Amino acid sequence: MNASVSNEKHTQFQDNTSTPLSQLKMCLDAAGITYTILVQAQNISSAQDGTQAGLGTLSAMAPTFVLQTEAGFLAAIIRGDTRLSYKKIKRRLGLKNVSLATPEQVKHLTGSEVGQVALVNQGLNTIVDERVTEMKTIYGGSGESNHTLQINPQDVVTLTQAQVFDFTELKDITRL
Repeated sequence: MNASVSNEKHTQFQDNTSTPLSQLKMCLDAAGITYTILVQAQNISSAQDGTQAGLGTLSAMAPTFVLQTEAGFLAAIIRGDTRLSYKKIKRRLGLKNVSLATPEQVKHLTGSEVGQVALVNQGLNTIVDERVTEMKTIYGGSGESNHTLQINPQDVVTLTQAQVFDFTELKDITRL
């Protein structure tokens, strides 16, 4: 079954008066979702940084990537111990072209820098790798440096209306 990606939800980050973090908090609070924003002394911009900061295992880290496709942009959430498989995404969504968005596109769409993109991005269609939903708690971007969102992955799926499917490969962690 091919699921389509539409550009209907695609909007740029528009609110210049509030931060991505404050917008994330408002969205989560309005939905009645339980979450924690963790504040770190250092910037965490990768799954490896999260484990080194003591947040949890690599598999509990949940980076968000912004992907560019011929059908629009997507937010893709994976586990820290995996890597994206463009082939699987293309096959499942019936796409021909999938690549990482440029840092400028990421900032324009999310209001955040690469490495800080929130797990919840209103206006972006979202896909969540099925391995993420195996976790009880995940740690991911909040939209701002030095702040990490701790949340149940099922709440992210529900709030973003994400499509959940297998689109990653396990990393060879012996090389990390």
